[in-house]
Amino acid sequence: MKMNNRRRGWGFLLILPLIVPGLLQAREAERMREEHPPSGSVSPADASAGRMREDQTHVRRWNAFAEALLALHQRQLEGRDVREESRIGGYADQPKFYREVRYLDAHMGHLLSVVQWERENPRRLHSIEVYVRDDQGRVVRDYVAAFLPYYRNAPVQALINLHAWGAGLHAFRQFDAGGELIYEFCEGEHAGRPVQIRLFEDDLYSNEAWVDEVMASPDYLACFASLPMEPGEYLQPH
Repeated sequence: MKMNNRRRGWGFLLILPLIVPGLLQAREAERMREEHPPSGSVSPADASAGRMREDQTHVRRWNAFAEALLALHQRQLEGRDVREESRIGGYADQPKFYREVRYLDAHMGHLLSVVQWERENPRRLHSIEVYVRDDQGRVVRDYVAAFLPYYRNAPVQALINLHAWGAGLHAFRQFDAGGELIYEFCEGEHAGRPVQIRLFEDDLYSNEAWVDEVMASPDYLACFASLPMEPGEYLQPH
């Protein structure tokens, strides 16, 4: 179902493929949205104060998400045999900015999480990915939080991906930590033909006829019928 009534509010999604390598297609585009203060009788001072309150709410919420994600990572490692793989990485101007540790199940080889720490501040989180798997080892949800190297008052990315696995199909819906649906992806095979669906944030909230056609198609329904339209309880990583 198309999201006709887009939630309003301050927020952004800035894609940093070097910070979180291997993220899916939704992280290939840079996005920024900001709500403008209402017109009318609101004074400039009141409008500025309103934006500041929104900013602080955003900062608290996304930082809390990152902290909860780190706690989930630690819980997943408890009582489990884990293999660690580490490397040093960074950026053009800081090629050794972070230390990255990949945590894998020692028996099955499944990736459990990827955590990056700033090398000059080893207790400062730079980015984290956590993968929650079912009994068959398939990812049923994954979470991402990532900070900029500078101006890191809150994560620049805070993402929730909810996955569905059907007969020959793998789909996921992506939400930000504010609960906004921002991306849909599905690939595989359905009714004897290949399927690949990618809907970006602008597509999901558009009135384009082709989007309506995609969302009404049997392929789309087979991909996404079992996935919720909102993250619900998964806004709190677990």
